[in-house]
Amino acid sequence: MKIRFFVVVLTILVPFSSCKEKKKENNVLERETFQTVTIDGNYKIEVPKFMTGTTGLNEEASLQFQSLIKEAYLLVIDEPKAGFEEVYRDLGQFDDNLSIIQNYRVARMKLLSRSAEFINKPKATHTIINGLDAETLELDAQVDGVPEEISYFLTFVEGDDRVYMIMAWTLKNKKIAHKKTFKTIAESFQLIN
Repeated sequence: MKIRFFVVVLTILVPFSSCKEKKKENNVLERETFQTVTIDGNYKIEVPKFMTGTTGLNEEASLQFQSLIKEAYLLVIDEPKAGFEEVYRDLGQFDDNLSIIQNYRVARMKLLSRSAEFINKPKATHTIINGLDAETLELDAQVDGVPEEISYFLTFVEGDDRVYMIMAWTLKNKKIAHKKTFKTIAESFQLIN
């Protein structure tokens, strides 16, 4: 009777331990599919190895990667905080009731709305990324000249002297497939001291 009980318990526990091992192996494999990219000694970020560097996504971007096959795109735009604040104050568009990163998010969303019609009303979530204040949001949009809806994953980060926008996007029908990868990219952002 004791042997039968032991066999039953062992039969139940072995599949769970092998599931844990597979999950652990998958996490190791996932980490190995990223490469660290450093930009101008200013910041570093993890980029999937399936993406390649490009220069044609946005002329303001300090980092640009894409995968045409997987329909995945990534860019980082950064600018001096003082310069951003000065320009937007001069334009009368800086809101003193908002933090600098919130003002930066609002400004960048207005620029994006010039070429994209937002399908859903995006709601920003405050977070901390490697010790830095940040805001994240997801939105779906119809973009001029693109027949399918686009899903954007946006992260705004406040550094000591600069503000950053990490923008990743894909076709809406690939949103779920890329969501975890885009989140990993944004959470890997780190300033270099």
